[in-house]
Amino acid sequence: MRAACPNMRAAARGSSVYDGYPPMPLFRVTKKLATALHVKLPASPAEPRNPEHEWFADLFYVEGKKCVIWVHRTTLLMFVRPAVVAAELRELPALFRHDFRTLLASMALPDSLLDRFDAHGPASYAATDDRSIVGSMLDGRLCFEHMVAYEEGFGRADIAAINAKLSDTPMSALGGAAAVDVVRGLIERGPMSLH
Repeated sequence: MRAACPNMRAAARGSSVYDGYPPMPLFRVTKKLATALHVKLPASPAEPRNPEHEWFADLFYVEGKKCVIWVHRTTLLMFVRPAVVAAELRELPALFRHDFRTLLASMALPDSLLDRFDAHGPASYAATDDRSIVGSMLDGRLCFEHMVAYEEGFGRADIAAINAKLSDTPMSALGGAAAVDVVRGLIERGPMSLH
């Protein structure tokens, strides 16, 4: 029932231009990740939805271990889950929620972003549709790999700290701002307004 959706709490605080769109995260995944998930991506574009609910995701390898990176569409906030096993991939939305909550805590960001970015709803999948965001995702992968190597591998690496650094690094796609600063700006502005 729609009234139980976390988005309704946000809507009660102020009207949103996206109130009528599906209240669920949309994972825009690469072909490699879709294959690993055994997900058939729809041929047609995903229906319009709040862009704050969209996350790009990819599968890549570091030290021979599978890793998943998520990048938020509107803020480029990103984080990586390293050493993912098949059972975790089968529960990708739960894995995403857990690691997103960990990122928020490590960066002293409010849990209300779980509602704002609608991390609670059932996930749907679509293909990536923005080369710029995919490029930022590839940059994030490379940075993650270099930081893990700098810390002498997964055995010594502080993954929470590395993920915090990924989102606290200035990005050309954000005009030199860091993703965490964009997120803090969204928090200050409040819900997306009709005006």
